[in-house]
Amino acid sequence: MRTLQTMTGIYTFEATKTRVMRAVKAIYLAGLFALAMGLFCGELPESIRLLDDTTNDYVADSSASAARESVRETKFAHEQAASQQRSANRKEQFRQVALTSEPAKPARISGKELLPLLSIRRT
Repeated sequence: MRTLQTMTGIYTFEATKTRVMRAVKAIYLAGLFALAMGLFCGELPESIRLLDDTTNDYVADSSASAARESVRETKFAHEQAASQQRSANRKEQFRQVALTSEPAKPARISGKELLPLLSIRRT
């Protein structure tokens, strides 16, 4: 078994390895905690004021993608308006047909069609 001589005593290689891994893990967790606190504390004032400050949202938006987005929004708005106009036209056509036509009456059943309905059939 390999040993390492230090001022405080003799440690085995496995014990030293375990201590180093604990130290690395502690540094790793401290770094993650610091990063999480930095992100949380950066957003905390926005949450308290109920305002969204977009300057710290880490989003890179180019003017070309913004232009494409505005074209999409405009096209969508035109499609929505056209769809609403078509819907209004259909409703008006239906209303006019409903006002001008007579209600349909059911046809009377008679003769051979009436007999099976009134009789009891055994199978």
